[in-house]
Amino acid sequence: MARFTKTVNIWDLDSEQRAALQVGQWVSAGENGPRGRFFGEGSSTVAAWVGNAKGSRDYRGYMSTMHNYGKVVRATAALVALRNSNEQVAA
Repeated sequence: MARFTKTVNIWDLDSEQRAALQVGQWVSAGENGPRGRFFGEGSSTVAAWVGNAKGSRDYRGYMSTMHNYGKVVRATAALVALRNSNEQVAA
């Protein structure tokens, strides 16, 4: 998915579809579930849920922290994929 779309139910997506989501895409946990922003897919799925952000008393700080964590998860996933492809070439 190259562009932002309406809120996506993240439970309906497999890991490849989640990895293709654009960072910052609005997602929900279930059909009428809580909304959040998608920040990455790798060893885990990183989403910053609005309810958690509001409860943190620092909305921007929470979103920034989750965005940075999403960067780490995406970078780690890219390195693992690169290592796996290098191992296949070497074999």
